[in-house]
Amino acid sequence: MPVSSTVALQDRPVVIEAAICPYRAMAPVWDVHGMINESKACIAAGAAIIHHHHDMRFDSAASIDEMLTMGRAVKAAHPQAMLYPDFLSGNVVGEWIAHFAPLTHAGVMDFCPVDPGGAFSGQLDDAGAPMGSNKVRFTFDDANATLRAANDCKLPLTVGVSEPFNLRWALAQHAIGALPVGSMIKLYFGGEYSLIKIGRRALNFGLPPTTAALDAYVSMLEGTGLPWSVGVMGDALLDTPIARHALQLGGHLRVGIEDAAGRSDMTNREMVEVAVALAQSVGRPVATPDQARCVLGLDPVTERLAG
Repeated sequence: MPVSSTVALQDRPVVIEAAICPYRAMAPVWDVHGMINESKACIAAGAAIIHHHHDMRFDSAASIDEMLTMGRAVKAAHPQAMLYPDFLSGNVVGEWIAHFAPLTHAGVMDFCPVDPGGAFSGQLDDAGAPMGSNKVRFTFDDANATLRAANDCKLPLTVGVSEPFNLRWALAQHAIGALPVGSMIKLYFGGEYSLIKIGRRALNFGLPPTTAALDAYVSMLEGTGLPWSVGVMGDALLDTPIARHALQLGGHLRVGIEDAAGRSDMTNREMVEVAVALAQSVGRPVATPDQARCVLGLDPVTERLAG
């Protein structure tokens, strides 16, 4: 089960997630072989969780096939590693999560992602004035449907928290005993750069990546025992003060080129290696994939389902 806040840091292994794919709405990310290689390299460097995208030009069937190919190859080499995908294209929640069942049946999906309640972000014009908006699309009703799908799949959730009200959904579900065991809270802070228009400053969602902002979230989580991690959308987490602060508070880390949005010259593997070194510098061991399952209160993988 997740450890309590009274456990010494040296007895609290850090779970590292790598978000390996650059976000590209209408262009290929990595090809499937590139995603396999990136995943294996990150796991070898110390990541226990891999978040991956797919070629968003594909229809749902082709997207699922790509995810199955990638997942099977990674699981063959690292059966205890935990994988979870992005959402599919579509107009309603049932279309966005249509891949959950086939990926779960194949044994290549370990979390169901959910972004409860949505969030807004925008761009900045050349003078620095806000313009436009991009909306993370999940309503609370959509999130509830995703929770039901997670229960059907017998999988935990990875809850994306872009704004405090996203966390309130998770806390409400936890209060009534509805969050699946092993669910993880992902605290996403807003960087200064666009995830969509790489290299341009943006007006991102979320609190800034400061220790005070992290403390506010941690105070909301106090007493729940829910495991949580930090990530920065549109900047390099490892260049911010919240990476070390999170480790000192017992949290976990999400790194990778998706989130950094071109703000770091490091590869996915190099970011994982720096995250490992940072964890060690504050006296925390890094969880292997099987240890990470234990940290989250999940059972080890004992068999693979055939796809």
